[in-house]
Amino acid sequence: MEKKILESPEALIAQATIDFAELVDELRKSKSELTVLLTGGTLGIEFIAALGETSVNLTNIHFIFGDERYVPSDHADRNEHQALAAFPGLQSNLIRYPEASEKLEDAKQRFSFELENLLGPIASPSRQIDLTILGMGPDGHIASLFPGVAHEGEWIVSEDNSPKPPSERLSFSYQALNNSERVWFLVAGAGKADALRSVYAGQLPASKVQGLSETRWYLDKEISDAL
Repeated sequence: MEKKILESPEALIAQATIDFAELVDELRKSKSELTVLLTGGTLGIEFIAALGETSVNLTNIHFIFGDERYVPSDHADRNEHQALAAFPGLQSNLIRYPEASEKLEDAKQRFSFELENLLGPIASPSRQIDLTILGMGPDGHIASLFPGVAHEGEWIVSEDNSPKPPSERLSFSYQALNNSERVWFLVAGAGKADALRSVYAGQLPASKVQGLSETRWYLDKEISDAL
């Protein structure tokens, strides 16, 4: 596990954006297509906005959110809606979650099937996710995987009783997230220090996900000093 401690949330986003550009340049030497999972939340959307201000070549990069709030595509709570408002150019690269016009379980199955076509069966993937970017809630949750909730091993799992609204969500599963070559966590603020201590002790959802080759935590000085 690697830690990068930055002076402020703004410096954290700037460093993660620089590192992302360098990673893309390196991976393009050996891969024609890349798959990257994005995260919502304050830092996640700020990262996407910063990405839109760079000159990174996004050709043949498939972006997917690690989770999505199951609300209409133009709803303010939808991660994809927030991301496209911050960086409209992401539209052509974004693999989008189903519209909230069918039953949650039907949408879960349909999107899992779409990802199976892209990455192979969850039990034996033919491709790995090149990079997963995750935030972390004050309770240690990641994506829409909350403490105390077990999920089956599929690409996508459903949550119909989220402890924070909106209640219905779709999320990559633990098994799916762990099919990532690299996992980068973006976490800032002293209010998340208690949860991060528990994660480092092997507790809470964020402790259950690691990259196959790299796990990196981007932290601001405020949370680092509070640990």
